[in-house]
Amino acid sequence: MNTFADRLNFLLTNAEMRPIDLSNATGIDKSSISRYLNGDYVPKQRRLTKIARALNADEGWLLTGVDQKRNIESFELSRKDEREIESDLEDMMNSISSAAYEGEDDIEDLEAFKATIKAAMIQAKKIAKKKYTPKKYRKDK
Repeated sequence: MNTFADRLNFLLTNAEMRPIDLSNATGIDKSSISRYLNGDYVPKQRRLTKIARALNADEGWLLTGVDQKRNIESFELSRKDEREIESDLEDMMNSISSAAYEGEDDIEDLEAFKATIKAAMIQAKKIAKKKYTPKKYRKDK
């Protein structure tokens, strides 16, 4: 699937949707959907987002054909990376622990916050590894 049109047709087929269904789901007129399917045009960002959401697809893959999430996931974190994340997370949590907490709900909120921040830190570390690791050292060449 080399083109946007190919990927869009593939997603429509998998979702068992017709172009008119996609038009109704996104609010994009039928003629524009037809032009996208024929390969005449590629949608701008706002419409691309609507199409990707309607088809439950990744915007990056729909536009480029590259699965950004899978590509980033191929970078494994080392033990050192994991220790750095834990240390940074602990420092962050200690710096906000001076706030007053009242009851169990605050503790649950704090744990949810901590899990979200940790996930973001892991994702950021993987993106940095992908961006700054020289190609000759990459495993996914």
